[in-house]
Amino acid sequence: MPLPAADVVFHVTVVLLAPHLALALAAAGMPLVSASGGFFTAKRIKIFLDKFGQQTTTFALLGGGYVFLLTILAALALPFFAPQSAALFFALPLPLAALALPLVLGAALFLVYRGLWQRMKNNKITHSLIGIASGLAFFAAIHATVSAFRLLSLRASPPVAALDFFFPPLNAFFWPVLVQTLFLSLCLAGGFGGLYLVVRRIRDDFGRDYYSFTLKLAARWALFAGILQLAALGHVYNGLWPFASVHAASDLLAWTMAGSLILWGLCLALWAAAAFSSYALRLKWAILAAPFLAMAAIACQAAFFWPMFLG
Repeated sequence: MPLPAADVVFHVTVVLLAPHLALALAAAGMPLVSASGGFFTAKRIKIFLDKFGQQTTTFALLGGGYVFLLTILAALALPFFAPQSAALFFALPLPLAALALPLVLGAALFLVYRGLWQRMKNNKITHSLIGIASGLAFFAAIHATVSAFRLLSLRASPPVAALDFFFPPLNAFFWPVLVQTLFLSLCLAGGFGGLYLVVRRIRDDFGRDYYSFTLKLAARWALFAGILQLAALGHVYNGLWPFASVHAASDLLAWTMAGSLILWGLCLALWAAAAFSSYALRLKWAILAAPFLAMAAIACQAAFFWPMFLG
């Protein structure tokens, strides 16, 4: 029996959203992951961290640039292909300045950070601080995006005071969702960073010692940030379940919640195996598989949150 058109649109949207959201969050967290290596002074580790930072920021530039351009193209195409949806979307009372300013600032700082990599090789502390500033600006953009999502879920107009927009009541679900999203960004930065290293090794092989060190480093970022984001996600699910259990789509919500938790558990197991292995290169399959499982977990989360907040 064919699915209703609305259900087809829902499932297709969730599947398409997950990889692009994952790429965007990974790109947002990558400056902090790469810049943190600039504070180490041991010569051998410093060389590895410098190359790791160059490779991961290249991924952030490619992945983040792709999602940004795709978003612009989608916004331009929407009025032609779905004029009613476009009219509804563009009429949403969202505070564009609060959403755009941290994103533009983060992108500008990131381009400076990536563009001056070689010129500031002898001033790594200052260079790393630029990268950290870029990452914090991207985190502010995530904060603003989650704030906008909260307003949409409440069907509310933006508050007059910016303080109310960025800092809702302490008992709001906004805060655990924000914490989960920020740690998810760092987790995906580590996970996709490891994936990019393995894929690029086909063309740029920097030696077994380099990959033994950096693949474990990327896996540890993914693992430890992943544990924290999973704890925050569990807290969110626990708080929302009394509402989800009486929702009209309670069966779907239960399956998607369970699916996301199982998939995240598998991701953490794969990253843990690589993070503490003496031969991380032998676990390339785990490093490659984990980000795809993470995207599937994000699809399950989207399928849970959409009916709960926007349904």
